[in-house]
Amino acid sequence: MQTLDQILPIVALAGAIIVVLLYLYYVRGMFQGPVESERVDIPSKLRNIKKLADAGKYGAAITLAYRTFEQMCGSKMGAERLNSETADEFMQRMVKELPIDGAAVEEFLHTYEEARFSHHEMTRERYEFAIKTFTDLYPRVDASVKAKPE
Repeated sequence: MQTLDQILPIVALAGAIIVVLLYLYYVRGMFQGPVESERVDIPSKLRNIKKLADAGKYGAAITLAYRTFEQMCGSKMGAERLNSETADEFMQRMVKELPIDGAAVEEFLHTYEEARFSHHEMTRERYEFAIKTFTDLYPRVDASVKAKPE
């Protein structure tokens, strides 16, 4: 009986450790090695943006353009936007790490937020402004080299 009293806590502790490790492996993705980030398929995304705009869904087109821009920047930085991170926080991090125009990115972000969170329809002019900003920023991000931390 005494040996059972000694073994039971050890077995319970080992079981708890196994459960925690399985949780970390399956749910959190730990111990699985580095994740290869996919390159963003820009031509496909641009076709989808154009289809949305042609259908008059300017807000959705602006949202897709901005999310594509975020994916491109995240891929270039080697770190996507975190689930706990707002678009503004990610934008600030992106401007620090990549040599891109912060004012243009901020204006693009404000257009995205308006398209994503306002309850009014976006105009074609706002869409054209957002796409012009996106097409101005895209080559800079694609050709940029990650800025070195100071």
